[in-house]
Amino acid sequence: MNPKLSRNTLSVKLWQALIGVVGAIQSIPVKTTPPPFRLMQMGSLFWQSRALYVAARLGVADVLGGEEKSAEALAGELGVSEDHLFRLLRMLSALDVFEQTGPRSFRNNKTSQPLRDDHPQSVRAMILMHNSPEMTAPWLEPLEAAIRHGGVPFEKVHGGDLFDYMDQNPEFDLLFGRAMDAVEHLTGSEFFDDFNWSAFERVVDVGGSKGSKATAILRRNPHLSALVFDRPQIIEAARAESQQIEAGIRARLRFEGGDMLEYIPPARSGRDLYLFAAVFHGMGDDEALTVLQRLHSAAGDYSPTAVFVDMVMHDMGADATTAAFDMQMLVNTRGRERTEAEWRELLRQGGFTLAGIVPARTFARFIVGRPA
Repeated sequence: MNPKLSRNTLSVKLWQALIGVVGAIQSIPVKTTPPPFRLMQMGSLFWQSRALYVAARLGVADVLGGEEKSAEALAGELGVSEDHLFRLLRMLSALDVFEQTGPRSFRNNKTSQPLRDDHPQSVRAMILMHNSPEMTAPWLEPLEAAIRHGGVPFEKVHGGDLFDYMDQNPEFDLLFGRAMDAVEHLTGSEFFDDFNWSAFERVVDVGGSKGSKATAILRRNPHLSALVFDRPQIIEAARAESQQIEAGIRARLRFEGGDMLEYIPPARSGRDLYLFAAVFHGMGDDEALTVLQRLHSAAGDYSPTAVFVDMVMHDMGADATTAAFDMQMLVNTRGRERTEAEWRELLRQGGFTLAGIVPARTFARFIVGRPA
């Protein structure tokens, strides 16, 4: 860890301790359930995810809103089978998603509220994206083939990589973008306070989507400006949506479209910071090294700082969250969640040194690199 770049150390330690306690509590059923029953539970968990997906697709939580409704009334509004809908909601309410208030009536509860599109922490788009045909199919038969022979299950199903598929399928691209927005709404932006931005003048947010991360950083740091760099179609939408950002922030925010595998905007000084948030875990080492080479070229005669906001995998005893994200990367991309040693070696090959790892109140870390 680089103490000069770390802030809110006590709050970060308390957050990490709390997550450790939550993890320990969640592991109790795992450790106490007899192994055969535990395996049977795992083998049928997809029943739950598919039921939740259908409820999200139908928009049940939105139709319920703040009211209590009968299955008959709900089915009429949704145009579906009343008995089938009742049985679906009965299962979900047994899992504490929705509340059954009468023999055949339901309402939203604390758990189902984030399935509403208008909820400030809505995860509906994430549920829809993860359970979409595009993302579900690679987990089925292609996964076993990939484990046996290598390769990317998503590419075997769709004939190209994830981002090529999104370029060619605007509807799924939009859903994916909304799902990524949901992640940011869920995790919040407070963890940006855990990094010390005072030594920098400009943030170049590479793969910055529509600029929500850059905007959150600028709000906290009035001395900074930011350049958001992403695929041209993303930047086109970002420019349009940026009109909703307050004028003082928008004046310090610029957008540029391009392909990071071919070009990265050049540094203007040694006080530039290149930010890659949840970018490198979706890349294999070859792609990541190409981006690092482009970044090295962009640095020119300066020595800007690069910060990668990604998970750091433990060498032993990986936590369930990081391991699950790593499998998601295996199924859908050529990427992976990397250990500290793997980060260090990747940066070394790309012409950078690992200057430190700054912890934060999130599952990711600020991995700091500087040109060697």
